[in-house]
Amino acid sequence: MRSWVKWGLPVSVVVLLAGAGGGAVLAEQVYREPARTNAPLHPEGEPVESVKSVEGVVYTPGAVQHPDQREVQKLLDNHFRSINTRDYDLWKSTVVPSKWDELPRDKWSQAYDSTDDIDIVVHRIDPGPDGSLLALLTFKSLQDPQDAPPDMPYHCLEWNLVYPMVVTDSGRSLRLDTSKLPNSALRRPCEQ
Repeated sequence: MRSWVKWGLPVSVVVLLAGAGGGAVLAEQVYREPARTNAPLHPEGEPVESVKSVEGVVYTPGAVQHPDQREVQKLLDNHFRSINTRDYDLWKSTVVPSKWDELPRDKWSQAYDSTDDIDIVVHRIDPGPDGSLLALLTFKSLQDPQDAPPDMPYHCLEWNLVYPMVVTDSGRSLRLDTSKLPNSALRRPCEQ
């Protein structure tokens, strides 16, 4: 019995350690994350490039790949153009009707009287609840400090937010519905 303990126990330990090591190597190969590329690829295998719209809204490669990117681009171009050109009627075409009641023309004009939105970047477009879409974007707003949010009366603010977009009743276009994600905006004074 002692001779088995002399050679059997060490051999068993070596076999167990080899099995554990081999299992770890196998698990690393099986469960390793796939290699990531710097940019998403087209189905043809070509890298996707960022896109800049006519209104200057930049769509990162991740946003460009979304199948509804062109519809989102049309909506956001109109939305930011309406703010920058003080076009209330165009703005109304970009938001759900409940926002019209919340911001009638006089109140909207006062709120956006001096606002210019710049450096707009759409980072992602994701599916949302009930067939909606969510766009993660950043931009800077320039305004008179008295037109800025009361808790941040600065000339320049950096915004990081999610815009929920819903399909209209007619099913032909998207509209912003910011009531779907309250408190989805982070803001801070611009870095100088």
